[in-house]
Amino acid sequence: MSRASKYYLIKVILITQIFCFTVSQSFSQNHKIPTIPLTWNSFKRTTNPKLPYIAYTAHKTLYKYRAIQNGKRVTLRFEVRIMLDTPNTIVNYRRLQSLTTKGKLRLLEHEQGHTDLAVIYGRILYSQLSSQVYSPTNFKTKTRAIYLKLMKDLAEENRQYDVQTEHGFDAEKQNLWKLNISKRLLLN
Repeated sequence: MSRASKYYLIKVILITQIFCFTVSQSFSQNHKIPTIPLTWNSFKRTTNPKLPYIAYTAHKTLYKYRAIQNGKRVTLRFEVRIMLDTPNTIVNYRRLQSLTTKGKLRLLEHEQGHTDLAVIYGRILYSQLSSQVYSPTNFKTKTRAIYLKLMKDLAEENRQYDVQTEHGFDAEKQNLWKLNISKRLLLN
């Protein structure tokens, strides 16, 4: 092999390695999904009297993957994001103003709990998606099934959270949930 051919081959290998490293990094979760701190400015203000609650927090859980096929196996690199669904995160401003300062703080803490639960489930989603073995024929349905199950579990836990804490107005139950959620944020 000539010197020019060797130089060209080394150059191609280096470029390929750099390209592969960059691609995998762009599609891998290289950090924990961050928490989303809420303030009342996070909420779209409304005076809709039909709104059943003073405040409602909505989230979007998004995932994407990069698939690399190697024979009968597919390696997937995932990225999971949790976003505040700002058009659907709303507060009835008139009803909010009827609360005391302490009541407003309690309600915001309750809504923060919903946001933290979304983050916890996003981290679980990333973990479960990343720990599976996929084939070329099952990876799309398998990832979708994991996502749908966890979103169903999240919806149920949010429902239990609202019922047990009376939407944040049962201070004792709210404090128990807050401790539980804080611990889970540290673990996941």
